[in-house]
Amino acid sequence: MIHIALFAALLQTASAQPAPPPVDCADADHSAFAFWIGDWDVSATGSDTVVARSTISSTAGGCAIEEDYLQTVGPGGVAATYHGVSFSTFDARRGGVWRQFYMDSGGAVTVFEGGPRDGAMVLEAPGRPGSIQRMTVSPEADGTVRQRGESSTDGGATWTSGYDFTYRRR
Repeated sequence: MIHIALFAALLQTASAQPAPPPVDCADADHSAFAFWIGDWDVSATGSDTVVARSTISSTAGGCAIEEDYLQTVGPGGVAATYHGVSFSTFDARRGGVWRQFYMDSGGAVTVFEGGPRDGAMVLEAPGRPGSIQRMTVSPEADGTVRQRGESSTDGGATWTSGYDFTYRRR
């Protein structure tokens, strides 16, 4: 009986707390990654061979972007299945940064942080000491979107290219 009374008191106290003000997800900060929204065919930059399909959509009332990436062709044109999903959002409460949570069919989870830089979205994920992954997603003048991945093992002093994809609207 005491547990029920305590629970009721906690519930009443919690409901008496004012709700935080709603976030306007239509502002410039929340819209900075909107250029990536669409249905895309993905190719290695410089090639017309489609290796993946990616659907990027607005979700959570416009406060987040969801990616569903399905790769069906691997290196050398070999059939391969790789599936990745990400959720990206502008996080005003953590200093005004963009955060992306990426999960894939191999069980990997990567958390990127960053924001707009020189007309692109630049997100980085720290790894082992001194190790950093960087993803740069940029709108191109021809309506495509380019996504490049790089890694550094010396704290960002030098970078090695990992992938370079061009997204073309389906």
